[in-house]
Amino acid sequence: MPRPSAVPRPTLGANALLLLTVLFIVVALNARLWRIVFNAPGLDGLRGIGVIAAVAAALFALTLLMLLPLSLRWTFRPGLTLVLMLAAGATYFIGDFGAVIDRHALASVYETDVREAGEWLNARMLLTIAGLGLLPAMLLWWVKIDWRSPLRELWSRLKLAALAFALLGIAAAGFGKDVASLLRNHMELRHIANPFALLAAQLSYMDHARDDNRPLQAIGLDARRGPALKAGDRPVVLVLAIGESARASSYSLNGYDRPTDARMRALGVLNFSNVASCGTNTATSLPCMFTDLGRRDYEDGVAKYRENVLDVLMRGGYDVLWLDNNTGSKSLAKRAKEVRAGREADPTLCNEEGCHDQVLVEQLRATLPTIRRDTVVVLHLLGSHGPAYYARYPKAFAKFTPECRSNQLQQCSDLQLRNTYDNTILYTDHILASAAELLRDDPRIDPALLYVSDHGESLGEHGLYLHGAPYAMAPDEQTHVPMQLWAPERFAARRGLDLPCLRGRDKRPLSHDHVFHSVLGLADVTTAVRKPALDLFDGCTTPDATR
Repeated sequence: MPRPSAVPRPTLGANALLLLTVLFIVVALNARLWRIVFNAPGLDGLRGIGVIAAVAAALFALTLLMLLPLSLRWTFRPGLTLVLMLAAGATYFIGDFGAVIDRHALASVYETDVREAGEWLNARMLLTIAGLGLLPAMLLWWVKIDWRSPLRELWSRLKLAALAFALLGIAAAGFGKDVASLLRNHMELRHIANPFALLAAQLSYMDHARDDNRPLQAIGLDARRGPALKAGDRPVVLVLAIGESARASSYSLNGYDRPTDARMRALGVLNFSNVASCGTNTATSLPCMFTDLGRRDYEDGVAKYRENVLDVLMRGGYDVLWLDNNTGSKSLAKRAKEVRAGREADPTLCNEEGCHDQVLVEQLRATLPTIRRDTVVVLHLLGSHGPAYYARYPKAFAKFTPECRSNQLQQCSDLQLRNTYDNTILYTDHILASAAELLRDDPRIDPALLYVSDHGESLGEHGLYLHGAPYAMAPDEQTHVPMQLWAPERFAARRGLDLPCLRGRDKRPLSHDHVFHSVLGLADVTTAVRKPALDLFDGCTTPDATR
C-alpha cells in the first residue's frame, strides 16, 4: 500500500510572510483593543467606519515598522517567533485581567521571584500562549521562504516601510482628530496596542532602569532626635507594616459591610479613611512612599540614587530592621539590615506557594528580646497579593465562603472572588493585631505600629482585575488604600500624641506623600527635609514634645 504523500510546504516571499504575520497580530492579538474601539460611543455610520479603518491602518503600520528590523534573513524566523510568543502572553494578561502594558508593569515582571511567577501559571494561560503564539510560530517555521538577493530584499523592505508611512499619513489626514479624541477618551488603548505597547514599555523601562553610576544623594544630614523620644530611655520600637494589594473599601473601619478588621478595631486603632497611593504597583509605590520626592516629582531614576526615610531614621539614632515576606525591599534597606522569609524560616508556615505572613510575626517575636536600642522594624507583608488569593491565608481564616480556589479569577463568581479576597484582609488584620499584641505585652519597650498598603486591587470592577493600571486612568479600587495607627497609651504619653486631635484628622485627604514625613514625626526625628505640612502628627503633639 503506497504511503500518503506529506502535505507540501507552501512557499512565500519574505514580504508576504511578514505582512501575514503583522495581520495576524493586529487582528488576533488585539481582541480587547478592538472591543473598546467597536464599542466606543459616536462611531456610527460611515464616519465611524472610517475612524475604525484609520485605527486599523495605524496599528498595522506601526506593527509593520516595529517588525521590519527583524526581517533580515538570519533574524526573520527567530525574531518573529519571539514577538509572537511575547505578544500572546501579553494578550492573556490584557484580555483576562484587564491589564495594561507599560514600564511599571514590566518592572513588576522583572522584579518578581520564582514563587510569585509560578502563581500565574495555569492551563488557560498555557493554552492562550500555545494557540496564539506557539502555533503561529510553528506555521512560520513550516512555510518555505523564497529569499532573493540581499539588494532586492532590502529594496522590498524599503517599499514596505514606505507603505507603512503612507498608511499612517492617510489615517492621520483623514481621521487624525477623531483618532486623537478616541485615544483621549480611552487612554488605555495606547497601553494595550499589541505588540507596540510591549516595545514602548521596554524602551521606557530601560531608560528609567539604566545605571549611570551616579553617586548616592544624602538627605537629612541634620537629622537629630527630639526631646520626647530622646535616646537613653526605654527602647522605642516603631513597626512600619507595609501591606500588599489591600484596598481601603474592603475594611469595615472604612464602611465595608463585613467585619474584616475586627481585631485591630478592638485594639483601638486610629483609622485614616482617605489615603491615596503613589502608584498602582509595588515597584512604584513602595520606593515612592519611602522617599521625600512625593508622587508628583517621583522618578525611579532619581529615587534609586537618593537616600530614603530609613537612612534619615538611622541618622537620627534608630536601628532599622526590614523583615520581608514579599519580593524584597527594592534596595530601600540596602544600608540597613534586611531578612527575607523563606521555607527554611518556618516549614509549618511556608510551602511551595510561599509563606503566610505569620512568619513575620514569629520573626518579630524572636527579635524583640534582642532589642536594646531604639529600633524601626519594617514588616513587608505578602498581604492580599493575587491572583492566588486563596494561598495568602491558612484554612482557619476561610471565614467567607465559598472561596475562589484558583488563580484563574474569571472562572470564579463575583461572590467567590470577593469572599477569598476578604479572607486575605481578615488574615492581614490578624497579623497586624498579633504584632501589636506582641509589642503591647513587652514591658521593656515603648512601641507603636503604623500600617499602610502599597496600592489597592481591582476585583472585576470595570472589567479590571488585580492592579497596575496607569495612574491617570486607575480606578479608585487601585489607588485608595488603608492606613492605620496603633499607639498604646505608654507610647502616646511619651511622644506627647494628642489622640483626639489625630482622630479628628481621620477623614482628611492623605496620600503616600505623607508617609516619609509622618514616620519622621512619629519617631521624633527633626530635620529640614521633614515638611510639617505633610507630617500627620504635626499639631497633634504636646508643646514640650515638639520643642
